Amino acid sequence: NSWKAIARYIDRSERTARRWEAEEGMPVHRHMHQSLASVYAYASEIDAWMARWESKSSPAPKLPVPAQDIEQGSIVVLPFDFVGSDAGDVYIADGFTDEIIADLAKVGSLRVISRTSSMQLRHSSLGLDDIAKKLNVEYVLEGSVRRHDDAIRVSARLLYHRADRQVWSEKFSGGVQDVFEIQERIAREVAAAMRLRLTASDESRLASRDITDWSVWLTAVKARQASSRWNREGIDQAVDLLQKALSSSGDIASLNAALGKTYLQYREAGFDLSNRPLLEAEQREKKAFAADPNGAGGYELRGWLNYSRGEIQQAVENLKAAAARQGSDPDTLGLLCNCYLISGQLPDARMLIPRIVSMDPLALPNQLLPAWADVLEGRHAKAIANYRMMLETEPDSPLFRLFLVWILSINGSVDEAVSVADGFSGDEFESLPAQVAQCFAAACRGKVPVINLSANDRELAVINDMYPRLIAQAYALAGDADKALDWLRLAVSRGFINYPYLNEHDPVLTSLKNDRGYSVLLDEVQRRWRQFEV
Repeated sequence: NSWKAIARYIDRSERTARRWEAEEGMPVHRHMHQSLASVYAYASEIDAWMARWESKSSPAPKLPVPAQDIEQGSIVVLPFDFVGSDAGDVYIADGFTDEIIADLAKVGSLRVISRTSSMQLRHSSLGLDDIAKKLNVEYVLEGSVRRHDDAIRVSARLLYHRADRQVWSEKFSGGVQDVFEIQERIAREVAAAMRLRLTASDESRLASRDITDWSVWLTAVKARQASSRWNREGIDQAVDLLQKALSSSGDIASLNAALGKTYLQYREAGFDLSNRPLLEAEQREKKAFAADPNGAGGYELRGWLNYSRGEIQQAVENLKAAAARQGSDPDTLGLLCNCYLISGQLPDARMLIPRIVSMDPLALPNQLLPAWADVLEGRHAKAIANYRMMLETEPDSPLFRLFLVWILSINGSVDEAVSVADGFSGDEFESLPAQVAQCFAAACRGKVPVINLSANDRELAVINDMYPRLIAQAYALAGDADKALDWLRLAVSRGFINYPYLNEHDPVLTSLKNDRGYSVLLDEVQRRWRQFEV
């Protein structure tokens, strides 16, 4: 938390530490407090940078995505209250909150708590100061939206929690078509009240907005809320709403990108595992780029499509391009980080993880990122606590139960692994996570796993690298090398090319190293891993 501490950590003088930051790209951050600035650094980022710099195999690394190397401030936007007689219009305030968060996130030097974490605070009993401390932010923005016919009124205030004082407040009035100007004004005035220095890129992103029609915006907001339910009805509704918005507005890039990502939800949720969602998303990708060849939405959708096809190298390229254009979006950065992890680029993943967790600290999957990175670096025992905490937090999650069974099994905690695997309820027992967990339980009991997947479950199992990799480990744990290799080849085809893990750190798959098939597969993984560009 100071130049002196950073210099001590790297065992160099303060002068050298400052020079390495200025000339070699060593990751050091600044946090502004009124007219004073303090520096700090994450040990994991310094470690990753030193490893890459000292190897001389590549130039001193830069952050995987541009900007945010100097943090000037941090803020959470609490869900705006809706004031009005029509309870059906509450979603307007949520949409307004989303847009303010998105606009503020366009400021590269500002850490903004994501929508996912912000919305969890809607009914929180915590006071503003406690919320700020919980999320480790300096500022809290809250407000309300009132609508009457075609008139809209917005009130907002900004609080600086460390001094326990209000630093800015304002009321905005206008017609419904003025909502976009009001959103941008709030973002700019908040940035000014926080004394942020906006770059030319910040200014450009803040001024960029492709939806300018009130009714189209309302439809898009409804679609976003429907898709967030992650059930078949919600995804169907979101598709219908976005198609309606596009039919009345023309081919707007962000709407096409949103529709493409919504189609991909059918696959991710297991509702439609055919090629149809991919083909529909590909059409929307083309339309998004046709409407805005340089827009973030097209690159983001293309990155998700690449990931869905197992094209991890291309996914990294497109997700980085999206992040450079849209500011810090935790969903984009989260997928980028996972791509780095499964492709064996741990230093780059380690640079991203603190940023993702700091932007979206209440999202449980993000809490697993440090533990997943620990596993891939061979620190399996260290990861158990995180996976146990996940299941304790959401005991009804079949996936979190599977994760705990897996990490316990590969750590040799066989009794606890079997006990946790027995915890699936009757309704969950036929689910894919439960079936994979039973494979580990069988291996822990010294039996050969038997997994008889339905056609639908098998399609679901191979949409990405996760299930094939886990099933391969279960078979390897039971000593069935042939089945382990069959599933591991599927994991590799879906993008898992983490050569250091497969060659050195995996406690069960490395038992296959004398197998000719495993050696041949390792050679392919090593080649792809060495050729991978971050």
